[in-house]
Parts: sequence; structure tokens; C-alpha cells
Amino acid sequence: MPIQSLPEVQIVTSNSTKHGGNFSVDEDLLLISAWLNIGMDAVYGTDQKGEKFWAKIWEYFCANNTYGTTRSSSSLSSRWGNINRETSRFVGFVAKVEARNRSGATDEDKLKDAKDLYKATPNPTTGKKIAFAYEHCWVVLKNQPKWSMPKEKSKGLSQTPSSIDQVDSNDDNTVVLERPIGRKAKKAKRKRTDDDKGFDDYLAKKLQYIQASHEQDQEALRIKAEKIRVDAERIRLETIREERSIMTMDTSSMNEKERLYFENLKDQILARQVGVVSMGRSLFKQLLFDDSDEDEIMRRILKGSTSRRKHRRYIERDRLITAALRMLAYGVTVDFMDEYVRIGKSTVMESLKKFVKAVVDIFSKEYLRSPNNEDIARLLANGERHGFPGMLGSIDCMYWKWKNCLVAWKGQYSGHLREPTIVLEVVASFDLWIWHAFFGLPGSNNDINVLERSPVFSELEQGRAPAVNYSINGHEYTMGYYLADGIYPKWTQKKKKKLFAKAQDANRKDVERAFGVLQARFAIVRGPARFFHSETLEDIMKVCVILHNMIIEDERDVDEAVE
Repeated sequence: MPIQSLPEVQIVTSNSTKHGGNFSVDEDLLLISAWLNIGMDAVYGTDQKGEKFWAKIWEYFCANNTYGTTRSSSSLSSRWGNINRETSRFVGFVAKVEARNRSGATDEDKLKDAKDLYKATPNPTTGKKIAFAYEHCWVVLKNQPKWSMPKEKSKGLSQTPSSIDQVDSNDDNTVVLERPIGRKAKKAKRKRTDDDKGFDDYLAKKLQYIQASHEQDQEALRIKAEKIRVDAERIRLETIREERSIMTMDTSSMNEKERLYFENLKDQILARQVGVVSMGRSLFKQLLFDDSDEDEIMRRILKGSTSRRKHRRYIERDRLITAALRMLAYGVTVDFMDEYVRIGKSTVMESLKKFVKAVVDIFSKEYLRSPNNEDIARLLANGERHGFPGMLGSIDCMYWKWKNCLVAWKGQYSGHLREPTIVLEVVASFDLWIWHAFFGLPGSNNDINVLERSPVFSELEQGRAPAVNYSINGHEYTMGYYLADGIYPKWTQKKKKKLFAKAQDANRKDVERAFGVLQARFAIVRGPARFFHSETLEDIMKVCVILHNMIIEDERDVDEAVE
């Protein structure tokens, strides 16, 4: 299938052409090629008016149509709507079959099972059970972000990795979508021709002259501003110098009172640096290394080091983790760390990526787990206390805006918000603990599409659902449920239904409260995502959820101790 632009061709329609009729397989593939070429243009993408967008697709379709048919722009738009809708549904069934993980099943067996599941399920539009008729379309679209199957990472490592290299080696089998060319690179490629090289040289010299004069003006303004803020800067640097001397101070030779005094000062300095997250000292230490492997990991890192070198290694480790936590908690830019912790942009970016990857690999098995029997009993007791026996939590989706999404992918990631977004599906309980987090699907998918591809019911599909027994109005049930929005009428008429809708809405808001607390604790989630790779965004979101659950657990232990 061609993906590069084609020259405009004047279309001459003969009287012998056919009009209307069903679309053939070749026409469907040509329509998909037209949509991908026009919709994934690196400069414009889908950021254009609908009539103009489909006019371009119609021109492309006509220019490459050798099948003797005539199609209008509206017929192409209608046909694409059917392909998009049914292919998205089929991807959900493929996800369910993949979640079963049937032993010995080949790719052909899984595809056949997905087709059978599709045929056995009534179509939401027509209500009829029909076979999947767009397999030829799915074969082409399955490698695009909207219709692709996100690869689920492992829930955790069997043992704590002893080095960052071991953490990085666990992602060798991860499938990464091929990134299209960016807008600036595409524009530069278009402009870079032999005919206008001389004009480019002239513009470059002109721009260089303008920049030189602008730099002179800026230098004069900078000198004036520097004189005004020099006093405040001196005080700030003195404070940083004093805090750094306290943090690097060796307390091993001090007596008990002096050591306790300086340890408290160090705790206050660390608390100011990670104050938004509001985590205790023990929880912060847990992020530095897993307690069970602390001696082994630190023995390998500090092997052969003197006492002073060991102390410096500890301080360097704290600086890198502090920089990563400040980016997560405050949402600051990478160059914000230059003055305070004396770390450059590239080092901050590298430490953040390695930090989030290490936290996901080490702690996801514990803090992104499914509820055990004790947790289920606690959730069922709370649900029954609030009038919903059998309730295991509430489920909903949050859309994280992706500021630096490629223009070529903008159409596939833009949904009802009219901006590129990535979906986070969450199951939360009354204590705001997040039991399930599924992140990575483009925002053009609705909640039903996300639910069909999500592994939230994979245990149920494989027959390993937790045992739940409860009765409602004399009827026995053996399966729990999640509360969701958009199911019950908003404007009920009868008093009983009004009361039920009000109670359901109040309990369902647990997941919305969890979203609010997550965004309040981590400003990087509250603002638009500025990273370029979706894999990095997925690790960042999972780390925020893990740290959120760690804080919930830490606060729960404190409350139990107080009681």
C-alpha cells in the first residue's frame, strides 16, 4: 500500500463507468490508502475542515481508481465510517481472545476464535448477528495506533534487579510502533530542493543578521535585569550552599544529639523538595531500594569504595531520584533542575526514564495487583454497607492530553475533546486505591472500545475470577460488578428510581475522586503530556499510579496506628 504523496491527475470520466453498488475489496483498500495518506500527512494531518479533508480523499481515490466505478465524497465518508466502527469492534474481540492465552493456539486459531466471537455477538447498530466482513481492512489497519493491540508489560519481576542495565534488558521483546516523520522535518524536506538553495542561503544570512541584532538588545536588557536581581540571587545561592553542606555532612563521628539534629535538618530539606507528593521518610527510602534486597544491591554498587566515596554515591542517588520526583510532582521542565540540584537537562531526562522504568518493574507486582480474598471481603463489606452488595469498585476513563503528539497521528488520537489524548482506564475503590490501570489507547476510542480491549475482565474470561457470593432480593449471585457512568437515566421520574440513581452516582464518584487526587499529587498528569514517545508516557502514568497507591497504603497504616 503506497503511503507517499502522488501527483495530481486530471480525471476524465467516460459514459461506460458504473455508478453506486457495493464496495469491492480493492476499493476498500484504496479508500484506506487514501485516508492514511491524507489523514497522516506530517504537516496538516486531520487538522483541516471536514469538507476539504474528504475532498482530498476523493481526489486521491479518483486519481488511483482503475476499477471503473464512480464514488462520491459522501459515499467514501460513509464507507469509512463503517470500516472504522466495525474494525474497532473486531479489535476488541481479538483482545479478548488474546487475553484467554489458550495453550497451543496459533495465530490462525486466534483469528478464527475472534471471528466466531464477532459473529456470535449482535451488532449494536442493526441488532443482527453477522460475520466480520472487513478482515482485509483489519490486516492493513492493525499496525496503526488506533487499531493496534497494546503489548501488556509484565506485572513485575520475580526478583529485584540489581542494576539499571538489568531493568533495561527486560524490554527487548516490546513492539514499538514505527513513528512517522514530524511536522518540522517534513516541512524542511519539502523546502530543501535544488532550485531554492540560493534563496535559502539568503534567508539564512538575513536571519543571522536579525538574530545578531536581537542578541545585542537582549544582552543589554539582561545586564539591567541582572543588576536588579543580584541581591536576591546571592541570598538564594547562600541558602543552596548551606543546604548542600548539610546534606553532604558525615554524621558518623558525631554524638547522638548532634547526629539527631542534623538528620532532622536533612529530613526538612528533603521534605521541601518532594513536599507536593507528601510521602514519609520510610516511603521515600522504599523508593531508593527494595528493603529485601537492600544489602545485596548496595554491596554491588559500593563495592571497593571508601567511606567518603560511599557517602557521595548515596548523595548522588538521592539527587537523581529527587530530580525525577520533582518533575512528577511539580510538572516542571527539565532545565528547572540546573540551579538547585546542579543536574543538566540530559541527565534529568535519563534519570527520569530510568527511575520510572525501575519503579514499574520493581513495584508493579505489589501495587498494581488484583485484589486478594482479604481485599475482596473488605470491598464487599463496604459495598453492602452503602446499599450495593457485590460491588467491587467503580470504573471510568480519563483522557490525558498529548501536547507533542505527531501531526501524522493527530487524527487517530483526537476524540471528543478535539485534541490528541491518551486514555487511562481505572478501577478504584472507596479508599481511592487503584486496583486496575490500563493506559495507552488513543483518545479517539470511546469507553466501550477501551473496555473491549482492556484486560480488566481477562481473569473472568479464563475462569479465574474471585469467588463472590451474595444475594439481592432473594436472588443468589456469584460474580461481582463495577459501577460505571452512562448506564442509568440521569433524569428519572419515580421516587424509587431517583433514590437509586442518587445512591449509584454517589458511590460511582469514587473513581472520579481518585482521578482528582492523582492529578493533585502529580502535576505532570494534570497538565498536557510533553514527551514525544508514548512508551515513556505509559511508564510515567503507571509510576504515578504506583506512587499514589503507596501513599494511600502509607496513610492507611498511619491512621490505623493512631486509632
